[in-house]
Amino acid sequence: MDFNATGLSVGDVVRVGEGLAPVFAAGPARWYALRVAPQREDQVEAWLQRRGVYAFHPVLMRKVRRMGKSRDYARRYLPGYVFARFPGQAVPHRLVGRSGITGALTCADGSWGVLEPADLRKLHAMRKVDVKTKAERRAALAAERRALTVSAGEPALFRSGPFAGFHCEVVELTAADDAKVVVTIFGRETPAQVPVSDLVGVVRSC
Repeated sequence: MDFNATGLSVGDVVRVGEGLAPVFAAGPARWYALRVAPQREDQVEAWLQRRGVYAFHPVLMRKVRRMGKSRDYARRYLPGYVFARFPGQAVPHRLVGRSGITGALTCADGSWGVLEPADLRKLHAMRKVDVKTKAERRAALAAERRALTVSAGEPALFRSGPFAGFHCEVVELTAADDAKVVVTIFGRETPAQVPVSDLVGVVRSC
């Protein structure tokens, strides 16, 4: 199963940062649930990624207003944990005590437990994404919605009502949320007045 995030997928090979001591040994890729100090999740992720380890923690980004100012707030679903994909077997003594890492979920014998990628699917979907990217996506969706609004002098499509599926030309928008349109029926242009809610704007072809 692939995880698409920051250009990385399960199975990718990531080079260790130049000059940094490796924190994993040769072997197949492994996922671990690392325990970290409070409020150190972001710092641990950055520290690991500089050493060729992809890491994330599940959060929900929200906007909150405090003292009249809006700011982004990350609500952590599993505070104190960072899930990390090592390109090989993790080397605990090179990790514990570094950058806020305090340990990992372990097996009964005390060894670090290896997680199955399939078990992380939902958690990975909840990782923190770039706020700027989300804002750009919202702006694009808003632009698409504006493109579908009905304007006088522009073509439109009936999405409901008796003319559903027919195209028309919007002549005028009235104060009663109606639109005066011209619709071609049986080859003849026919004026009509319909609710704006029956219409959706269309892009005029070049």
